[in-house]
Amino acid sequence: MSEKQAKDWGIHGGIQMDEKELLQMLADNKYYEIALNSLMEYIGENSRRFERDDLERRARILELQLRDWNEKHDLGEEVRDKIEEALSLIVTDEELAVEEIPSEDEDSEVGLPIYKISSYPSDPTLEGLYIKKKRDEFVIPRFQRGWVWSATQASRLIESFLLGLPVPSIFVYKEATGKQLIIDGQQRLKTIWGYFDGVLPDGNPFYLRGVDPQWNGLSYADLKEADKIRLRDSILRVVIVEQVDPKDITSIYHIFERLNTGGTGLTTQEVRNCSYHGPFNDMLFKLNEYETWRLIFGLPKPDARMRDLELITRFFALGETEYSKPMKGFLNRFMGRHQWEGENDVYERLFKDTVDKVHGALGGRPFHIKRGINAAVFDSVMVAFSKNAKIPSNISQRYKKLLSNKTYAETIKAHTTDTDTVKQRLELAEEVLFH
Repeated sequence: MSEKQAKDWGIHGGIQMDEKELLQMLADNKYYEIALNSLMEYIGENSRRFERDDLERRARILELQLRDWNEKHDLGEEVRDKIEEALSLIVTDEELAVEEIPSEDEDSEVGLPIYKISSYPSDPTLEGLYIKKKRDEFVIPRFQRGWVWSATQASRLIESFLLGLPVPSIFVYKEATGKQLIIDGQQRLKTIWGYFDGVLPDGNPFYLRGVDPQWNGLSYADLKEADKIRLRDSILRVVIVEQVDPKDITSIYHIFERLNTGGTGLTTQEVRNCSYHGPFNDMLFKLNEYETWRLIFGLPKPDARMRDLELITRFFALGETEYSKPMKGFLNRFMGRHQWEGENDVYERLFKDTVDKVHGALGGRPFHIKRGINAAVFDSVMVAFSKNAKIPSNISQRYKKLLSNKTYAETIKAHTTDTDTVKQRLELAEEVLFH
């Protein structure tokens, strides 16, 4: 490889290079700055391909080889910084944002109570559903996926009503406010409302396509009067679910989790986000954008599966309430208690002050012990920092001591959601870091 070729590759990204060629340049200690720049571009452009071919395994190999190369050569600080920057591109991929701990994934509800829930059918007309929407009587959960139907899918739903064909029921949850939270059927309702308005949920004009020729190409306004009346008077069965016990704050989570039939399974926090929508949940979204928190979590933008939001919830819950297993139910109860609280300044200040202290004392990404952020290290250290205003001058050494503590190490890698394990790591973090 000529010097000119290497320089050209560094200047013009997108040249077809593989990691072996790049690492060979590093191993030869030639053109290392060009190689590093190219490596960074290569990783950024091919992260999706890495994912399909076992991203984590390949990323680990690249990281180890880069670190080994760095140790063998006497490099300046600027070059070492470049290497760290390249490594950060490898290890901060969204798929690796949160370390996978088996016990966290296995955390499940044990011994669920028998809930007092009633459900009953309602048969409103499409016009009635449209009027309720205009009155803001429906609550639509904040889904990441939003509108997912094609225009043809939406058109065929409208055609089904015009033809008098049966359409699957939708499920709603009746809240204490009287409003109805849509559990299953969001796409169908948005289609109906959109056709009456003449606009698809994605903003495009809504006219029927791929349907019977007599209606193909027609918007609602273009339909014959008889067809308009038939559509407005069409029935869509709505199954209304309601809690009977006023003290019950957790059944809504399980109702939503079990009845929602979206194509992609929701994470626990995505279900929680829908079940416990309200001022407190809105505050979590706001805090998730906080710049210092993004530096600690390790990704500049919010996680698509809301794992960062779950960590914030976990911090608040463990700092406020004595823990009892399982973690999922513990967080549900916390959100249920605070769902409608509108004055949340105390929580906002607590979170921002804590992440500022952690970042100032331990730097960015302090909880990335192996690959992604370790939830068990995060919760114990964050809670300890939140309860201590004075930071010891040797906090970095104390943190290293904590991580090397054998007992603590066990509490962050196995049985991490067991009641005794959570209690033990919270106490150890407090003791080692601040006493």
